[in-house]
Amino acid sequence: MLRLYTLFHCNLAFSSIPREHFPIVVKRCYEPLLALAEKGYPIAIEMTAWTLKEVNAIDPMFLERLRQLWDDGKCEFIGSGFSQAIFPLIPADVNRWNLEIGNKYYQDLLGRRPRVALVNEQTFSRGIVDLYKVAGYEAVIMDWNNSFQHNRYPREYKYYPQKAAGISTDIDVIWSHSIAFQKFQRCVHGEITEAEYLDFLFSHSSDDERGFVIYTNDAEVFGYRPGGEATAVDEHARIESLLKKIANDKRARLTTPGGMLKAFKGHPGAGNIIQLESAETPVVCKKQDKYNPLRWAAAGRDSIHINTECHRVYDNLKALIRQGALEPETIEDFKEVLCDLWGSDFRTNTIDEKYAYFQNRLGWIKTETERLLGGHQQRMPMLAWVYGGAVTAPIHTGSESEIPENAARGEAAQITSSENVLRIETPSVIAEFIANKGYAVKSLAFPGVSNEPLIGTLPHGYYEDISLGADYFSGHLIHISREGRQTTDLKLSQVEIDEDRERVIVSVKSHLDIGMLWKRYSISKSAPEVSVTYRLKVNGLQASSLRAGIFTLIPTGFERDSLWFETTNGGAGPERFHLKGHSLCHEETVSQSVSATSCLGATEGWLRIGDSSKTIEISTDKSKLYSVPMLKYRELNSEESFFLRVYHSLGEFDDTAWWVWRGYNEVEYTIRAKRTQ
Repeated sequence: MLRLYTLFHCNLAFSSIPREHFPIVVKRCYEPLLALAEKGYPIAIEMTAWTLKEVNAIDPMFLERLRQLWDDGKCEFIGSGFSQAIFPLIPADVNRWNLEIGNKYYQDLLGRRPRVALVNEQTFSRGIVDLYKVAGYEAVIMDWNNSFQHNRYPREYKYYPQKAAGISTDIDVIWSHSIAFQKFQRCVHGEITEAEYLDFLFSHSSDDERGFVIYTNDAEVFGYRPGGEATAVDEHARIESLLKKIANDKRARLTTPGGMLKAFKGHPGAGNIIQLESAETPVVCKKQDKYNPLRWAAAGRDSIHINTECHRVYDNLKALIRQGALEPETIEDFKEVLCDLWGSDFRTNTIDEKYAYFQNRLGWIKTETERLLGGHQQRMPMLAWVYGGAVTAPIHTGSESEIPENAARGEAAQITSSENVLRIETPSVIAEFIANKGYAVKSLAFPGVSNEPLIGTLPHGYYEDISLGADYFSGHLIHISREGRQTTDLKLSQVEIDEDRERVIVSVKSHLDIGMLWKRYSISKSAPEVSVTYRLKVNGLQASSLRAGIFTLIPTGFERDSLWFETTNGGAGPERFHLKGHSLCHEETVSQSVSATSCLGATEGWLRIGDSSKTIEISTDKSKLYSVPMLKYRELNSEESFFLRVYHSLGEFDDTAWWVWRGYNEVEYTIRAKRTQ
């Protein structure tokens, strides 16, 4: 027998639905779901608390019916939080607030809190398990297909609830299924026949008792189309027809997500503790590769800048809370607004009306939090070093003994320039730069940590494998247009060198096809630390692929068998992944219209890579300019080597991308080395 559940995700924040259509959506898309439950078809309905509030304002009787059906066991209400936010891309504090505020409204409006949560946009990381558990959830609903893709559990696992491992706990997971919900949607829309759909559905039946899913996606795609037109056929009648045929089939029994948990509790095929994420996809998403975390991180309607502004507000709010400057009620109001602003639908195909609402709310909370902090907080003076305020020394091209006049009175760095290589040596760092390649990093070593360079350039021919037969630089910038035209700063550039008591600064100015780039390296004298700052001026850079903070690891500097990386992806603690035996390609194009495959959340602004003896940390301030890291890793067993590179995305394109940059943008990445503890 096949136990089957159906879940409808109700979301009035849907990017393409204007507010004036909210009552239409409630009537055409949501009310028929209650009618199905009242006719005896057990279904699950999920709403964010934000949507639940909006529905209550439109039709309070809808909530009365929903509450009664839930109480009577005829349907199940599923939670998700206050707003539909992509948790693996957002700081853990904000995710906690989102779940807490959601629970408050669920309790107030429905009289109780749901125990099962739908993972927002089916985008999962290990760290968020602990957050759901602390918020009181007993189970989450998450996509099978993409979890299974790189983990390869026994295939029978998809027919039973399992347990998703978190950082310090685990949680029951009920499987969604991308192919299953797409098949159902196609059938209701008339793209495939009922017979074809039912053949697919019952191909999952067996002599053994199993569980599977009918539908776990948007409610707004049935009975409504963007623009408000009525559908040509009654799609809810088609849904009812399908559910009736399934219910009358002896091979099936309709249930709810909670019913699935109850039915298979203690079943020998259920309850195995597994990881949904993998080294290949630390942030797991639903559907095909074109649908990945970068759509909310770096594509969409200028996601980079709106994510930057949300981080600035978050920093302001944290500072106000630390200072005790706000009344508890004001704190809660600010948290609620920030959770709303971090909603995923502001970052995709957002219509003008909703984008204006977003910008107004964002402007208000940013201005208000800065006012309460005592005015605009001063950030790093971005223009001084570009226009000469901090870098006044002449170009340094001399010998080892020729030191800039304003060098520190203490121990001076050793600075030499010969054969196209600029070498700077301090007690803590030895850095070499390639002069005719925009002063890309040739090698970067930290003597107190390792005798070998850890980051640098791998020249053409470094690998015997012809697929890696190119130069792989570090410290540069790569822009790729939608048409495939590539621009880099790997060219002859102007350079100035300055030195003070604490550091040596190498400032590089490059004229690019897309604008002007000022790049600055800051090399520490007292710590194993180097930072690189990119300041880019453009006149009209349209949605495309823009990556900086590109660092190639030197294979001889690391022990391949113990290599790992770790970061935070929306949770309270780091998630570590061992690289041995894996292959990662986050930066690769999915298709001509989708520029990349995946990314890390790095929600605290850092990524660490290390082996058993040494670690490098690459960090950035997301409130200055937001970016997300992407990794490429390949093992070359025949050469007993590996290829590992870090990219930081400042922009990508897909079907949601609609952004234009004008003016100046600045981002800084700091590399620190230390012994692995």
